[in-house]
Amino acid sequence: MKKRTKTWVSGSLAAALSLSLIACSNGEEEKAKGSSKDGELSGEVTLWTASLAGEPFDTYFKNIEKDFEKLHPKLDVVIEDVPQNEMEQKVLTSLTGNDVPDVVNLNPHYMSNIAAQGGLLDLTDAVSDETKDSFVEGPYQSGMYDDKLYALPWYLTTTVSWYNNDAFSKAGVSELPTDTKGLYEAAKKVKEATGKPSYFPVINDGNTIMEKMVSIANGTPIVEDGKAKIEDNKDLLEFFEATQKMYKEGIIPQEAAEGSIKTGQELYMAGNVSLLEGGVTFLGPIESGAPDVYKASKAGQPLNAAEAPVNVAVMNFAVPAKTKNEAAAVALAEFVSNAENQLEFAKTAGTVLPATKKSLEDDYFKNPGDSPKAFGMLEASKSLSRAEVLIPPTENSADLRTATKNIFIQNLQGKLSPKEALKELASEWNKAFEKTGEKVTF
Repeated sequence: MKKRTKTWVSGSLAAALSLSLIACSNGEEEKAKGSSKDGELSGEVTLWTASLAGEPFDTYFKNIEKDFEKLHPKLDVVIEDVPQNEMEQKVLTSLTGNDVPDVVNLNPHYMSNIAAQGGLLDLTDAVSDETKDSFVEGPYQSGMYDDKLYALPWYLTTTVSWYNNDAFSKAGVSELPTDTKGLYEAAKKVKEATGKPSYFPVINDGNTIMEKMVSIANGTPIVEDGKAKIEDNKDLLEFFEATQKMYKEGIIPQEAAEGSIKTGQELYMAGNVSLLEGGVTFLGPIESGAPDVYKASKAGQPLNAAEAPVNVAVMNFAVPAKTKNEAAAVALAEFVSNAENQLEFAKTAGTVLPATKKSLEDDYFKNPGDSPKAFGMLEASKSLSRAEVLIPPTENSADLRTATKNIFIQNLQGKLSPKEALKELASEWNKAFEKTGEKVTF
């Protein structure tokens, strides 16, 4: 077992874009180097994690190394950490040479991009049906690309609603809304009772609004075969109308035009909003920065219909196509992502969920306690049965997100009517899909 290290990378992504060499003739020869004749796993196997350096993760991964090497005494496990924002580039760069990791920690966007270039091993037949069936369906599907399995889901987070129960009690609001009309009515009551804005719609770079639109559409595609289908969607029109009205009436704060979750956290921490949607990690800085607000915080299901799909953010494990120790790489990916190790990782991290069904049955999630963070974990675990990656990775994703953010803000501020906003947004999305020729549906 070698010491876990933190690595850094430099270089050009452009140099790694052509990956036809992955099918080169020496691939099978290199892969054979990690297997003994009797089929026992041997040699070295390297795993790259993404932005998980330091405690408590160092101890967790040392135990992973020790436990896997105990199962396979002829194997040497090396686990290295790579900054998340450098992971895709480093994997692509490694594939042009011979210093290739055996297992890599990717998000679905990185995974699909690298798989599209031939950079990942197809795991469809390499992984047992038992392993496949162990995962929650939505997270499992995030590892699929072009109808093939390229990654195993590891840890994840999903959306919950967070609200200040003191403010809600003062307003006489006892239940969270489950539709746009209810959202407006509840937020208006809280604003009238507190004298402050109450609802913060998280925009981020536009992705969060796109995900919200998919949830609101509730099964009706907002894009079908690369064509926007939002202009005639009455539920989306109602949401654009309501958010514009709430902004005008001061129910949504002026700062919402910036739209980041960080701004939402700051306003919530200061008691200047009382309701928003975010991940289970949302309360982290609030617990230490505003203890009274933290104590008053409660979590609930996302502010949509009970059966509406919920977005899930997944981190997974994939095996580069040029691994020199394929059998060990697949075995290690399965080992780290099994129910026992996923449960232990979730406990170690404290604010993420596992992707395995068995892990979620543990008392840690069924009865997490009565702290605000525990309520968040409980609500997040409840929604996993309908959680999925709502917006698939696409070549034009940056254009889609930018258009969505800009036009939603214009609608919020009344610079466009809701109907005009949806019409213009549909036009911008269609231009983006025409440019890339992608025929996706979501």
